[in-house]
Amino acid sequence: MRICLISREYPPDTGWGGIATFAKHLAHGLRDLGHDVEVVALAEGPAKTVEQEGIRVHRVEPYVVEGDLGAVSMCMPYSRYVLRTTTGLWEKFFELHSENPFDVIDTPELLAEGLMPAVTKVAPLLIRLYTPHSKFIAEKLHSVTPSFDHQFVAMLERVAMRAADVITSPSDDLAEFVSNDLNYPRELIQIVRNPIDPDVFTPEGAKKIPPDGRKTVLFVGRLEERKGIRYLVEAIPEILKSYKNVRFVIIGDDTVNAESKQTSVLAQLKDSLAKSNCIDNVQFINRVALNSLPDYYRSADICVVPSVYDNSPYTCLEAMACGRAVIGTSAGGTREYLIDGESGIIVPPRDSGALAQAILSVLNDDREQQRLSVNARARVLEKFQRKEIARQTVELYKLAITRFRPESKMYLKDSSSCLADADTLMYSFDKMMYDLLYQESIAFRFKHWGRLARSRPRLMGAKLIAAVMRKLFLPFLPKKNRQSNMLNWLESEIKVKQKAAPKRELVAAGEPSKDP
Repeated sequence: MRICLISREYPPDTGWGGIATFAKHLAHGLRDLGHDVEVVALAEGPAKTVEQEGIRVHRVEPYVVEGDLGAVSMCMPYSRYVLRTTTGLWEKFFELHSENPFDVIDTPELLAEGLMPAVTKVAPLLIRLYTPHSKFIAEKLHSVTPSFDHQFVAMLERVAMRAADVITSPSDDLAEFVSNDLNYPRELIQIVRNPIDPDVFTPEGAKKIPPDGRKTVLFVGRLEERKGIRYLVEAIPEILKSYKNVRFVIIGDDTVNAESKQTSVLAQLKDSLAKSNCIDNVQFINRVALNSLPDYYRSADICVVPSVYDNSPYTCLEAMACGRAVIGTSAGGTREYLIDGESGIIVPPRDSGALAQAILSVLNDDREQQRLSVNARARVLEKFQRKEIARQTVELYKLAITRFRPESKMYLKDSSSCLADADTLMYSFDKMMYDLLYQESIAFRFKHWGRLARSRPRLMGAKLIAAVMRKLFLPFLPKKNRQSNMLNWLESEIKVKQKAAPKRELVAAGEPSKDP
């Protein structure tokens, strides 16, 4: 088959999390089965096309919509990001598809990456579930609120999912949620577990963290509420009271979504550890590239995945593959990967006491640690090898092809017009919002004139002169002389200059569609 994976995230440039990890493992698994795989992903810098280990990866930049959505960026920043990136990915995909058609498209549900393929029906579409925006809203994850901005993103995701030919989920837990959220038959959502390469994530190999005589407890993940890092840090003082010969290594990027708005989570964690006199037992390391992670897992005795919610965290699977004792939570799909008491330990989420006791039970029992480690590795080899997951996915691609009905598309014009129509629609919506803000807000008017002064000072000067002439001079002229030739000429020139500038330049400058 000729397969296109559309994914904002793809290592190493945009290897941000589980989506990137899944996309890479799947791409390599499909390649190993002999399929022709191309990836369309976001670029870290300028757009480019590269060959990565036998897979062609097209890196694209977010699409510059007409006006770059100046008003939307203020009122709907999440939607603006979704629209720009989704459209940028579609533009490149459609170019490739027009030259050499794909048999099937594979894309995540997250942030509606499959929206354009879904509504145009250019090829069979499989959408993979991760954590839809509606889940973030329902659980208030990452402090997401039910604002119009977030609800709009959730709506776009729902449109894409409902129009997909096949939907897959990495866990039963997530499949159940999406089934209820979409009013979509649960039996139609196919379970495809996360894949991993056990020849890379293996117990044998180098260890990155030098031994120092203490046991090592490892956490890997972003420093944010959803990953549960706060509860691990809260458990550390209790652990050290009973077991002092232990160190904690925490790997992951800092975030600013702490309880206090725009506050560094890393700073809060360090402050908490300092107050409990535990800071000397904890080492923080910035995010590690996917290819280097096995060396860190192998350095640990215990790996902790204390997520508040995760559909199926890769940190759990990677630690299991490296033959480590893993402690996770019952929130989400972790318990479907990690069998409690057999290949790991499951504790309730947001329970630092239960987490501390679970960690202590393994620290104090070397035989139990070894048993959990061996069973974890065996479960990975039995259930989650990437070549087997790729084979299962290919069978679902075949199902998507049989279900594909081009005549059911929502966008009824030729697909080549989709980009231009989306551009016009988004620009028109942005102009409507801009005009409303300009009309109703004095503060917004000042911001508008400030942006115009910076971007087009000569045009602003001409507009000010015209406004002064109309307000201060014309009322004092006799009625028969109020049609000032000079003023008419000036206003005519202003309109010409505005029309000559690209729409995106006008909105970037904050230009409303009507004269003030």
